[in-house]
Amino acid sequence: MNKADLKTEVCSTKNFELVKKYIAEFELDDRQLKQNEFLTVSDDKGLLGFGRLREYSDFTEFCSLGIITHERSKGLGKHLCEVLIKKAPNSIYIVCVIPSYFVPMGFEICTEYPEEILDKLKYCNNSLCVEEGYVVMRKLK
Repeated sequence: MNKADLKTEVCSTKNFELVKKYIAEFELDDRQLKQNEFLTVSDDKGLLGFGRLREYSDFTEFCSLGIITHERSKGLGKHLCEVLIKKAPNSIYIVCVIPSYFVPMGFEICTEYPEEILDKLKYCNNSLCVEEGYVVMRKLK
């Protein structure tokens, strides 16, 4: 992957329709989707991945991160995470199933978090069932 060939930007209307399709396909959080909360990464062939920052009064939730299946393991997820982390104005929380992926980016598993993140954790455990268990992670700004 050559970062110079990538375009990372606020989600366009055209890409938002694809993002919603992939969110359903990847079984990601599909609640209250807002186009302006998403960043996308693409190349001259089209959409490669997406990620979402949901702003709250004193923290940011990092969610709905997805890389198109045939584009995985090329560093796109890491690239997108780095851009999203830089863009987030506050401490970042994420509810995920692969904490080892986020540890090198400065995230730590935490047991205390805002009520909105507790609600997200309950939603994930009840609606987005996976084999792995969900954990909450935090990255301080």
